[in-house]
Amino acid sequence: MYADTNNIKETIQNTLAGFERIGIAHAHRFDTVNASNHPAKYMSDFKSVIVYAEGQKDSTSDMNGFADYLGSISAQSEVLDYLHNMGFKAFVVDGNYDDLSLVRMGIEAGIGEISPVDSLVVKGLGLTATLGAIVTNASIEPDETIEGICVKCNKCLRVCPIREIANESGNLSKCACGNCRHICPV
Repeated sequence: MYADTNNIKETIQNTLAGFERIGIAHAHRFDTVNASNHPAKYMSDFKSVIVYAEGQKDSTSDMNGFADYLGSISAQSEVLDYLHNMGFKAFVVDGNYDDLSLVRMGIEAGIGEISPVDSLVVKGLGLTATLGAIVTNASIEPDETIEGICVKCNKCLRVCPIREIANESGNLSKCACGNCRHICPV
């Protein structure tokens, strides 16, 4: 069912080892995603999503990116080259794919779970995780999804300027304060 699972997964994990979390989700985990927000919109035969994350829990910056931007691009390129050389298609989910949810991909790949403010909460990183993803038609053994990371303290919700109820939609154009990132105890 999965392409040479051990070798491909291990190579990808080693290539992305500079990130704090790496997870893989299989296509079937996206069965309930709306077609307009589905990875298949960009790759009809996609089989797996590789998600990687890093966080800066002690950072005072409101909105972080990858600490080693060039290193992250290099690692992504190496994974793409590796998959292409194995005969698979793959692409990096970046700003051109604003209809794909990195948070949803992170949940399905076992990186973290949804917080009351609709961000991904990651063990040891709280709400500071910066996410990246690669969509591929290689069928790679998925990681288990996880639960129980969010401690349900609602501290993030209490400081959120755009939400009063957990997971309620809000005006995301006003979401740039970073208060939730700094207060999350996870």
